[in-house]
Amino acid sequence: MDGRARGGLWRKVAVVTGGGSGIGRAVAKAMARQGASVVVADFDTPRMDRTVGEILKLGASESAIALSTDVRSDSSVRSLVRDSIKAMGRIDILVNAAGVLLQGKLERISSKDWSWMLETNLLGAVRTSTACLPHMTERGSGHIINAVSYGGLIPSDPMTVPYDTGHAALATFTRALAQQTRRSGVFVSLFCPGSHSPRIGQNTRSRGVGRFLSGGLGAEDGARVFDQLAGAMIDGLHHPRFLILADPTEADALRALWDVPST
Repeated sequence: MDGRARGGLWRKVAVVTGGGSGIGRAVAKAMARQGASVVVADFDTPRMDRTVGEILKLGASESAIALSTDVRSDSSVRSLVRDSIKAMGRIDILVNAAGVLLQGKLERISSKDWSWMLETNLLGAVRTSTACLPHMTERGSGHIINAVSYGGLIPSDPMTVPYDTGHAALATFTRALAQQTRRSGVFVSLFCPGSHSPRIGQNTRSRGVGRFLSGGLGAEDGARVFDQLAGAMIDGLHHPRFLILADPTEADALRALWDVPST
């Protein structure tokens, strides 16, 4: 790293759940380009290891490690936080980008489907946030960012009611946590990729419909979109605020409903 320009997140330590793919992978790499040391947390070991390999090839950060994590498990999340602190010394930034997709006709979606989705999309972020919070509060410094789909903030699609419900609950949790941590030195933010962006989630369950949400962009276009989303989140790290929005044209509507006063 000697002789290289040091980025704006130099010496910061970031933990990214869902870092093996999608938004999580793009964010992990973007923070590494800014100089952050990154812990990539995911249940998919090959994808997680691929992200770490890509980060190390960038040569912009001091270190990157992979920690196999199941955000549905209390003990796994506790191990993630403990092992991250042991390996890196501290956690400055937590990004919750792990998610699954649940789509289909409401009457075809079982309570088991609901539980499967909520354990990851809602409780996964709750587990990691509350596990990291004592460490950050004690240090008087930290930033927690929860990725929430646009439909969780302004629902409109009848085929994604459970998915949007889970993200709406996460948005409410995130806003309450931001109010609780105000003036503690710990920032809490909600990141929304926008109404036209890919949904947050790796695995998909479809009930009574085709897999119309799981298709999408090709590899090149997908990478470009995810890089743009990651850039918006990086800006939110440099200029902390509650709502970090990838699409500025949606700012007025979302701020009117969801923003948290800064004072």
